Amino acid sequence: MEKKKLHGLMIDFKNYAIILLAVSTFLYIGVVIPDQGKSELYDIILMVSTIALLVISFLCFKRSLFYKKQYDNIEE
Repeated sequence: MEKKKLHGLMIDFKNYAIILLAVSTFLYIGVVIPDQGKSELYDIILMVSTIALLVISFLCFKRSLFYKKQYDNIEE
């Protein structure tokens, strides 16, 4: 049971990280694409959101690695 739970958590956090990485990429593309009527506040909000999602994605990858190490220790 513990082994299955750790494996599930490892996969879940990895999937969360990949999704957050993809969303942050789309937000960054929104900053890079030129738009005539776009205000500077719009760009700032998009960049702050992009950075926040990248940080959260990194933390999810880190958590997934933590669960993977625990999972590997159980197998030994």
